[in-house]
Amino acid sequence: MNSDSSPVMPNNGTNLIEVLTAQAAPKPFTYALPANMDAPRGQLVEVPLGSKKSFGVVLGPSSETIPAHKIKTIHALVDAPTLSPVMLDFILWVADYCMAPAGNILAMLLGGQSAQKNPKKERSAKKEAEHAPVQKPVLSAEQLSAANSLIATLGNFSVTLLDGVTGSGKTEVFCEAICAAMAQGKQCLLLLPEISLTTQIFSRLESRFGFAPILWHSGLTPAQRRNAWKAIAHGKAPMVIGARSALFLPFKNLGLIVVDEEHDGSYKQEEGVIYHARDMAVMRGKLENLPVILSSATPSLETMVNMQSKRYGHVTLPQRHGIAKPPHIHLIDLRQEKLTAKNWISPTLQQAMREAIARGEQALLFINRRGYAPLTLCRACGYRFQCPSCSSWLVEHRQDGKHRLNCHHCDYACAYPRACPSCKAEDKLAACGPGIERLAEEAKKLFPDARHAILASDTQNNLSEVQRIVDAMGKGEIDILIGTQIVAKGYHFPKLTVVGVIDADLGLQGGDLRAAERTFQLLYQVAGRSGRADDNGHVYLQTTQPQHAVMQNLKNHNRDGLMNVLVAEREKFSMPPFARLATLTLSGTNHATVTQAAHMLAQLIPEQAGFRVLGPAPAPMALLRGRHRQRFLIQSPKSAKMQAFMRTWLSKANLSKNIRLHIDIDPQSFG
Repeated sequence: MNSDSSPVMPNNGTNLIEVLTAQAAPKPFTYALPANMDAPRGQLVEVPLGSKKSFGVVLGPSSETIPAHKIKTIHALVDAPTLSPVMLDFILWVADYCMAPAGNILAMLLGGQSAQKNPKKERSAKKEAEHAPVQKPVLSAEQLSAANSLIATLGNFSVTLLDGVTGSGKTEVFCEAICAAMAQGKQCLLLLPEISLTTQIFSRLESRFGFAPILWHSGLTPAQRRNAWKAIAHGKAPMVIGARSALFLPFKNLGLIVVDEEHDGSYKQEEGVIYHARDMAVMRGKLENLPVILSSATPSLETMVNMQSKRYGHVTLPQRHGIAKPPHIHLIDLRQEKLTAKNWISPTLQQAMREAIARGEQALLFINRRGYAPLTLCRACGYRFQCPSCSSWLVEHRQDGKHRLNCHHCDYACAYPRACPSCKAEDKLAACGPGIERLAEEAKKLFPDARHAILASDTQNNLSEVQRIVDAMGKGEIDILIGTQIVAKGYHFPKLTVVGVIDADLGLQGGDLRAAERTFQLLYQVAGRSGRADDNGHVYLQTTQPQHAVMQNLKNHNRDGLMNVLVAEREKFSMPPFARLATLTLSGTNHATVTQAAHMLAQLIPEQAGFRVLGPAPAPMALLRGRHRQRFLIQSPKSAKMQAFMRTWLSKANLSKNIRLHIDIDPQSFG
């Protein structure tokens, strides 16, 4: 291995170990183990790595032969439970499937490593709270039957779709399965697509179970992460609620995984380790021989196909709980409405809101755009404000009295100018199109006496502010809530009866493979916030395409009709879930270098039956955070080994260190 004449330390099976470090290293490293120390497979250790320290996990004896002077000795054993063989298998499987460094997956397991760092002075953990009385709801016969079906899956691997309309009580049903699993001494994991949802469901489940579940998401402090991690690893956390990264926590005795709102695109992580938490949850369930419940009112097309082919079980809740009825959905044809160029709320929707507020009910205005306006241009010369580092227009913001232009893809921001930077004309800049702030401005003018609030991811300072608005809405202290996607995800507002969707067909623009599916899911979920209690709900979809299949099937509550059409289209054109896709994106700061590297890589594409490679071509977002991007799209039969094809291809390439590769297996978006 090395011509160095230094003494060689052969591996004798005891003093040299292979350690996977929590870094983006290409392979595990070999370390020496002190004679008085035992480190079995799965033991977490602290090791030297370059000039720094790193955490790692022992994979077993090392098979390498290395010069003695190059071998470093591990610093210490980490005071934490040994990772199980299944957990190690899961780390390595995810790394292989996602084509990501295994060390990066280990870092997620370690909570970004912050869960292992011991500060000089750490406050002692609070004493465990006493169990409060359990507030168990009374289930309907339909809900009880569904719950019993889920409970029957405990103890073995299976995947079951809990398929229920909005307001049908899916949460209470899967909570019955969680209670049954905890009664067997098992730990349970509830995955949610957004951390904002954890704040609402936390108190609900605390009352339901009689104790506070453990939370896991990016909003926790390092101390909170350490305490939560230790409780989970030692088996002292029977119930965990978390965002997608919670899937990689080292549960001591995991017995059930529930993926709520399984269709939600937020389960796909697009940066760092690129993975889909729903799909990885299914694999973890398989490796650990435990059931996985996928819950949704609008299941993903992939899940629907798996259910139809009997790979997944199917439990249904076709009716809303109690006396609540499905909302009435009205299509407002914007071509027929008399709206001025600067107004976005149609007269029909205005009247419905006015009547609802007069009855003491609430209204929700939904628009899937942040900021004040998505584009600002000069009416004198046509200049459009674009981000200098991204292929995107700058979004105008006027929140909190600050008038600025922001890029929603990077950190670029600038003050709103007085004059056009191109022609120098003053007072000629125009805001084009509505964002949530502009919609709120119009609502306040139309309903000056109403109580208004905005709920959007970039207008709230923290989770407590989100919770404050959600609580106020639930108590009836808000008349009109104006929101983006965040309002569509599982909130229950008993007095909300009117939902108005501005630009309902916005998501249908462009050539995204999943445009129709996602638009239907989003609008159905938004509509589902309406009429969840005693009062009938009404949903008004403002659209210029009322005859579109998405709009017509929404109006008729015909989810399965649309899904069957989409399934047939995907099968006809050999698209997922009937085939496999992957994207390979090259990026760099020099456009010519990236283009040259992409064309070089194109010459190395292997000839393999069934595989089709399109590109290279500029990515839809051709410039992102100052990096130029070229993309390949790879298509293959469903049974093909996509990762093997990609590795064979990339093994031939000799790319510059200035070029980054971004591999996305099973891409969900193509931006």
